[in-house]
Amino acid sequence: MKHLARLIVAAAVAVAGQVVTISPSSAAVATTPLSFGVDERVQPAVALVEPAEGNRDPRPVGAMMLPNGSTVELVTGELIVHTRDQAELDGFLQRWNGQIIDSFPADADGQDHLIKVDPSLANPATVAEDLLVSEPRQSGAYRVSDDATLRLLSIAAAEWKLGTEVVIDWLTEPHSIESGNVSEAADLPANVFDWSFMRAGGTHDTGVAAAWQLLQTKGKLTPQIRYMVVDGGFKGNPDFPSNATIRKTSWGDTNAMKCGGNPCPWHGTDVILSGIGRVGNNYGTAGPGGPVTDTVIAVGNSLDYWSIMRRTEKMAEEEDPDVVNMSFGRSVNVGVWHARTWTDRRMKHVRDTGALIVASAGNSGVSVDSDTLVIPCESTHVMCVGGYGDTTARHPNSNYGQGDSTTSVEIYAKYCLKSIADPADPYNNLATRTACGTSFSSPFVGGVAALVMAANPALTSAQVRDILNDTAHVGGLGAEVTGSQRRVNALGAVAKALGVQITNPIVNIEQPTANKEVQLGHWVDLKGTAKDFMGRDVDIKWTSNLDGNIGTGTWTGTDSLEAGTHLITATATDSTGRVGTDTVTIKVIDTPAQVQLISPQVGLNTYAGTLVPLTAQTLDPDTNAPVPNVQTAWEIRRNGVIVHTAIGHNADLPASKALAGSYTAKFTAAGVSAQRSFTIKAVPAGQNAPTATITKPATNITVQSLHGDPVSVQFTGSGTDVQDGAIAGTRYRWTAHSGSESRVLCEGSNVPGSGNGGIVFPKNCANFTGQLTLANGDLATTTWTVVLEVFDSAGLVGTDSVNVTVNLVIL
Repeated sequence: MKHLARLIVAAAVAVAGQVVTISPSSAAVATTPLSFGVDERVQPAVALVEPAEGNRDPRPVGAMMLPNGSTVELVTGELIVHTRDQAELDGFLQRWNGQIIDSFPADADGQDHLIKVDPSLANPATVAEDLLVSEPRQSGAYRVSDDATLRLLSIAAAEWKLGTEVVIDWLTEPHSIESGNVSEAADLPANVFDWSFMRAGGTHDTGVAAAWQLLQTKGKLTPQIRYMVVDGGFKGNPDFPSNATIRKTSWGDTNAMKCGGNPCPWHGTDVILSGIGRVGNNYGTAGPGGPVTDTVIAVGNSLDYWSIMRRTEKMAEEEDPDVVNMSFGRSVNVGVWHARTWTDRRMKHVRDTGALIVASAGNSGVSVDSDTLVIPCESTHVMCVGGYGDTTARHPNSNYGQGDSTTSVEIYAKYCLKSIADPADPYNNLATRTACGTSFSSPFVGGVAALVMAANPALTSAQVRDILNDTAHVGGLGAEVTGSQRRVNALGAVAKALGVQITNPIVNIEQPTANKEVQLGHWVDLKGTAKDFMGRDVDIKWTSNLDGNIGTGTWTGTDSLEAGTHLITATATDSTGRVGTDTVTIKVIDTPAQVQLISPQVGLNTYAGTLVPLTAQTLDPDTNAPVPNVQTAWEIRRNGVIVHTAIGHNADLPASKALAGSYTAKFTAAGVSAQRSFTIKAVPAGQNAPTATITKPATNITVQSLHGDPVSVQFTGSGTDVQDGAIAGTRYRWTAHSGSESRVLCEGSNVPGSGNGGIVFPKNCANFTGQLTLANGDLATTTWTVVLEVFDSAGLVGTDSVNVTVNLVIL
């Protein structure tokens, strides 16, 4: 792509007075045996994907965790297969009982098919062995979500071993620049967006990663820049741009020059990676200009200044690059004026091709504003770059400026960056190392300038230079730097080139509405929008002044807000660390519970020594559920004195406490109380009350009422008396009591006071089927306390009870 603005990045290299330090940060990645296994903790984000073209069935998804801990997802049960003829296709289909799901139209090279395979034919035990045949450098432990995924990998590995062109149907993941999550070599922090010299915010605040995102929102994050590096020691690796051209040297030739007296055989490779290393390819490092660089032109350097300048100018004219990186420098002590004049003339020729020239300041730790001339740094046509360390303070080895002019150090970037551990062996040694020097600060700024050019290709070189200076952070380099204290700000520069104003996220709460009242325990929707200055959605964190964190997401909710007035705050933090908020006030109301007493039943008049069941039914309108047992309490008073307490909806007054007297049963649930009086009479002297026993149902039960229809329940009981012995069922009475009504289920023909005078048919209630429904007024559930009364010949009565809960079911 031809720009009106061109860039030449001149980074100091291997020249007297400039020391470039390259120290390994880690050894080569340790090789571990290749293995595959199923681990159910590895799970895909989605279970199914939509059907393939012309099909109706959704397709299952599996997941695979790589040795570096990252997870990828794939469609199981199918493979993408390229075949050159029908015989090859038929062979694959026969081997794996394949069925063609979809195909691209055939061309001269063959045809691509999506084929469903039979995983039962695979042999998972050979997947590692087969894969090593086609990819012998593979190592480490791979873990998959299920057996189907493992078998699919086994099929693919077996076919790769045969030489078949097979592709796994990977799911695309939101792990790109746009998503804010891109990764490089395994020994580096997992996400480039977290690197201190790439992220927005933090100590360095370069905003490179955020600038990538901003360009992507404008459709400008595409390979379009031609970047030329004049240096020595080039060897291709996966971090180079997709297009690479070499001039005046050969790939694999080492750098003939030394860096401050120390060998630096692959200096040119390090410079390329510092400025335009590819981003998000799980390899090596990353450079600011990586996403927008289409082509790198590697130009071999020379030992003398004439030859370097001659070659640089000629190659700039022939290759027409957008970015040129000149890795050289010289301190001139004799003939300073002539050297400056000649350098300015030659640099002007290069600049006139449309290039912005950026040069390294040098690594001697001295001011360039002295009697010694540092070329090409001090040329008026060159933007000279210094370096800072782990903080914003100038790195002690970086040259610096004492005057703010176009012939001094104009801007600073990180002094120590990452490069691959061994450029001579880039495919087997996957670790990284640290490369230090303004040689790498300079291409970093060059990469940022490339982003500015991509943002607005119409900018001239002078305008790009002005934007870099005008948007730079200022200060923090140290008191010794009395000249420019600018530090590169990629996000600010790209935003200015695009005409975008950087603001805090705009947050709007849609739900809940202001002053909304909700019942305690009811669901509250938390819905809102948040947009950053790029126009992208930003996630929202929801908090309450009473409950703290209550949710995350643009649409979530909670049913756990405590009662009271809540100030709900929606907070959005964008990728640059900028924060926006919106607030709303709502009121959570605790509606009183509904309480019904069921037992003791109304008018209970029983004998001493008889267990009295205590049963209540509650409903919390806020939760549409019973009040929890822990929030309930029974208080039983005899003649005004508390004689028994209990908790829960179902309890008992023990027979041992059932003495003669006047009683009050008080039940409290969630602060709401109900009470009922009953009487316990003394057993006459010489008499014994009979014993009643319900044998069916033997314990409390719950039954379902379909659409409110009556439910049949089998009841069986027995009675005995010391005086009468076994008592016949004709002297039994069964009653059912809810909180709102009582019903007689069965009354024997000889029950005292039953009104069965004259000639009657015998009615035995020892075993019968009763009908129960919801009580009057109950909408969803009713608990009945069913009481069996057994009467002896003296008219004394014994009782037993059981609870039957009827639930309404609507189909």
